[in-house]
Amino acid sequence: MRSTISTAAMLATLLSLVVLSSAHDDNSTQYTLTDDLSYKNFFSAFDFFDGPDPTQGFVQYQNQTSAVDKNLVGYLEDTQSVFMGVDYTTKDPAGRASVRLESKKSWNQGLYLPANWLLSSSAAWPQGSEIDFLEGVNDYDSNTVTLHTTKGCMVDNSTSSSSGSGMSDHLNLPFSGTMATGDCDIAPPNQDKKVGCSIHAPKALFVTTQTGSGGTATAQDFAYPSYGTDFNKAGGGVYTMEWTSTSISFTKHFDSNISTTTTSPDPSIWSTPMARFDGADCDFTERFENLKIIFNTAFCGEWAGKEWDKSCAKKTGVSTCEAYVCDNPAAFTEAYWEAAGLKWFQKVICIYDFIF
Repeated sequence: MRSTISTAAMLATLLSLVVLSSAHDDNSTQYTLTDDLSYKNFFSAFDFFDGPDPTQGFVQYQNQTSAVDKNLVGYLEDTQSVFMGVDYTTKDPAGRASVRLESKKSWNQGLYLPANWLLSSSAAWPQGSEIDFLEGVNDYDSNTVTLHTTKGCMVDNSTSSSSGSGMSDHLNLPFSGTMATGDCDIAPPNQDKKVGCSIHAPKALFVTTQTGSGGTATAQDFAYPSYGTDFNKAGGGVYTMEWTSTSISFTKHFDSNISTTTTSPDPSIWSTPMARFDGADCDFTERFENLKIIFNTAFCGEWAGKEWDKSCAKKTGVSTCEAYVCDNPAAFTEAYWEAAGLKWFQKVICIYDFIF
């Protein structure tokens, strides 16, 4: 599942996206830029999907010509970024006009900065697998990171063995979030269907930094807005995902160790990831391959529509998600993505030629 908007609670989101590919040596930490899809390079790298929404959403995806004509996509010169929005003036009983962009290129293994999701370009879902960076619906206020695949991919909850709450414990934890489900299968026997393996972002964070070969550590308590209104009020954020042959991890950055101008990122100096999926019971090379990048905004559908009664019906006074989305276009004035950077990095491979 991916982020699906059905109320005005999910407003403008500013995200800086960085993708780092590591197709070879997992022990190396040095990366170099191979693909820059930022700003003026962005839209030429994507196709505009204009078919029915695969999740049965109350949405009409536009082709590129229609999206431009309706001002649903464009460039923001002042911030050197791009935006992808929805129609916020029309009442349409067939669904709200929106965009779904799918990258023309697919990637294998790397680190990606979340604002969207990845889906296989070579196999039907879920055999080809899916990675969701920013996931939630309606008035959710914290992010969930999720992997979806088929039977035979279990991940470890490595945080359960923490012995205390001191700085050393936080520095040694593989991730700071909370694992909700550990079976990445979309139809497991002891888990809800289509949930996959998920890790919830923490509400607050004990931020740690460790640098140098000997290791010097700093730590502080930090608010952790990761989704929805609070995330937008904080100006979005910089996320990265490192995808290797043995794990997939996600980090939200609070300091200057990563930015959209980074050319040689080094994950070894970053803070503890928000989420990390690993374990001997999942072959990450076999399960996750040839993934394309997707940006979209959907409404209602299989997830958000079914959860409408939990809180949104009472808050809005409208009985169904579809009726609210149709009759309240102005509520979605600030329902858009703004991407400040999208880059793919690959690990540097050193080849030595010894002559004797």
